[in-house]
Amino acid sequence: MGHKVLGLLNLYDSPSLGELTKKRTLGSTSFLGRYAIMDFALSNFTNSNIDEINILVKDNYRSVAKHIGTLKTWVNNTKIGRQNILMNERGIRDPKYNSDLNAIRENDWVYFEADADYVIIAPAHIISVIDYRKVLEFHEEKNADITLVYTKIKDGSKAFLSSNVLEVKDDKVVFFAPNKGKKDDVAVSMRTYIMSQDAFLKIIRHKDYRDALSIRMLMEKIIASQSLKVFGYEHKGYVRCIDSFEHFIEYSFELLDYKVATKLFDTGAPIYTRTHSAPPADYGEHASVKNCYIANGGHLDGSVKNSIVSRYVVVEEKAKIDHSIILTQAVIGKGVKVEYAVVDKYAKIYKDVIGSKDKPVYVAQGKVIK
Repeated sequence: MGHKVLGLLNLYDSPSLGELTKKRTLGSTSFLGRYAIMDFALSNFTNSNIDEINILVKDNYRSVAKHIGTLKTWVNNTKIGRQNILMNERGIRDPKYNSDLNAIRENDWVYFEADADYVIIAPAHIISVIDYRKVLEFHEEKNADITLVYTKIKDGSKAFLSSNVLEVKDDKVVFFAPNKGKKDDVAVSMRTYIMSQDAFLKIIRHKDYRDALSIRMLMEKIIASQSLKVFGYEHKGYVRCIDSFEHFIEYSFELLDYKVATKLFDTGAPIYTRTHSAPPADYGEHASVKNCYIANGGHLDGSVKNSIVSRYVVVEEKAKIDHSIILTQAVIGKGVKVEYAVVDKYAKIYKDVIGSKDKPVYVAQGKVIK
């Protein structure tokens, strides 16, 4: 990439997953036993040779800092690359002021020091693999003020309900409104935007947009007014929007299907995550594992199928796990059945936990069930 690009990962944009995100951000929530959800967005920056990466954090700072460590995992050039976690300190004192736009305004020192040519803003909760170098080429070719990345879906009545639908004519975005789930076959925003840094700073300070409470609302106002040239770049490939607890479970389990998983992981672009110096999972003599993701560091001596098991999980003898997600350092006791459940970190289960496909059970972090 011939230009200097500043990447902004916008965790303000993340929907709530209920109790699962009560003590963590959606971006730092475990995914497939090994990753955090935001690893995919961060890796897109890295694989596009973007070394200036900043994370806008609204709350639950601890969970973000714990996962990313020094951030060096997602940097190609550790000598000149820079990474920051950006908080809206004024917004902490005044929650009404704690929006992504105000966080950007309060941290303007980042843009002055970076002196980048372009800014790319992306969310954490939309899972995809995208090469921003191609989007930037499109942006320059169209001489756009803003380029918005979108994708086409066929289940708009139930997916991307936290996003916007749009219409594109001759690559220009002419309509942009919240998705109310009225149609299935729609184009939806991936809530990813590219613009020059100069244009970006002018836009967020412009008097006509000061009442916008979020970047999403800002884009709605700009496109409605047709005051700037906003073009749409269509991204083709695997895209999922994790905007609910139900979608978190559904999209996790669908990746147990090898054919689906290859659409995300066989693109040639690696997904980076913070590594842990843990041994491989230990399988006891009674272990039986089928159609699962099993992370390292754990001990399994029971039956596990159609499930996702994170690091350092203990599954004792004759325990049976099916269609469940077990997070880090949970313990499933001897002979216990766990079905259609999400068991959070450090929980200890010594009594059957049985949910259903339509009503999965959530077991809170650290909870002991006897």
